[in-house]
Amino acid sequence: MAVYSDQGVPASFSVPTGAVIPFGCMEFALERSKSIESFRSLVEQIETAKLEGGELDRLCNELQELITSLRPAKDIVESLGKIFPGDARLIVRSSANVEDLAGMSAAGLYESIPNVSPSNSTIFGHAVSRVWASLYTRRAVLSRRAAGVPQKEAAMAVLVQEMLSPDSSFVLHTLSPSDNDQKSVEAEIAPGLGETLASGTRGTPWRLSSGKFDGQVRTLAFANFSEELVVRGTGPADGEVIHLTVDYSKKPLTVDPVFRQQLGQRLGAVGFFLERKFGCPQDIEGCVVGKDIYIVQTRPQPL
Repeated sequence: MAVYSDQGVPASFSVPTGAVIPFGCMEFALERSKSIESFRSLVEQIETAKLEGGELDRLCNELQELITSLRPAKDIVESLGKIFPGDARLIVRSSANVEDLAGMSAAGLYESIPNVSPSNSTIFGHAVSRVWASLYTRRAVLSRRAAGVPQKEAAMAVLVQEMLSPDSSFVLHTLSPSDNDQKSVEAEIAPGLGETLASGTRGTPWRLSSGKFDGQVRTLAFANFSEELVVRGTGPADGEVIHLTVDYSKKPLTVDPVFRQQLGQRLGAVGFFLERKFGCPQDIEGCVVGKDIYIVQTRPQPL
């Protein structure tokens, strides 16, 4: 069924094929390796570990080393092999239970690994364990402390999705994060893969504001990232991406105001549709591939 905004702009989008390695799988891997007690002891210690003298850094490193030595259970890998073809390129994404809480932004806080093959169990298993281990970086631990979240309550699921090769990636906020305006959807857009936005790369994204009820698009900022991250259709799926210098003279979002207006309206329509669908302001991640919009994640926007 086609869905349109009040201005007749389509709110259509696609979703990449995906699967979830649920909460508890990391703990199960720890039990299998007979290291669950060591893990619990370290988590208990980081709760009160001091910054002075490097105590917290040492404990975080020990925790991450312990977790990156793990591998997901064989049946999990086999199940994923039935969902994705052997030549697929995947992105292994973090999905923690302690993200975007009140007073705590999770932008770039946990790791996601792009360009991974399901047919290479070694590389795939290591990507999963790296995502699990990112729950215990120094920054993640301190962020939970600041938000008053006990370290033992943190848990990590892993979202495995088909890897797309986008022209651009975006984050939508259906409630303006700058002035709490409920009448517009604000988009931050970067060239290439979304890791440019998620990792806090130095630079400015394109920023567009699209009116929910009048379709008016305002350009708030133009992008100036020096690099974009891309994945080639050929070459090894080894968790690595290519860094290219951005040529903004070839980016329609910079040089074509009609394209910018149309994309802003489409993103606004999609954002408003998802906000109404889920009943509250949304924090939405997605990308543009050719003429298609893909949504890879939406969740309640921290207020």
